[in-house]
Amino acid sequence: MTTSITRNITTFLEDLKSADLVGISLLPQNLGLRLDFTFGSESGDAKIELYRIVHLVLSQPLNIDDQDFCFWVGEVELKKIEEGGSQILSGLSYPFKNPNGTIEADSSLIYFRLEGDIFVEVVCGNCDILPR
Repeated sequence: MTTSITRNITTFLEDLKSADLVGISLLPQNLGLRLDFTFGSESGDAKIELYRIVHLVLSQPLNIDDQDFCFWVGEVELKKIEEGGSQILSGLSYPFKNPNGTIEADSSLIYFRLEGDIFVEVVCGNCDILPR
């Protein structure tokens, strides 16, 4: 991913609001996560792969009777953590602090968040978007 989110990626992320998340896979060879999306039979599928994960949260509603593994996508956010991006890291459940107690954001990290029927939050080193 380039240092700035391109217009095509921004459009793709906006389009994900009309998609369903149909697959979640761990990628053990590079501590990664693959998210598979479908836009329906007319538009095809897409994938987002997140690599070198340093923070991962997956949450879903407590409905043990629901066996549906298709999740509606509401909001999607993908952004590069810039220098001084401690605002993002300080709000996460894990305290990203160095020995002197301050938070130093690595400018090579990427922040990804998906909210809908399921919540996914990732801080990682790389990502690939494989659009439809």
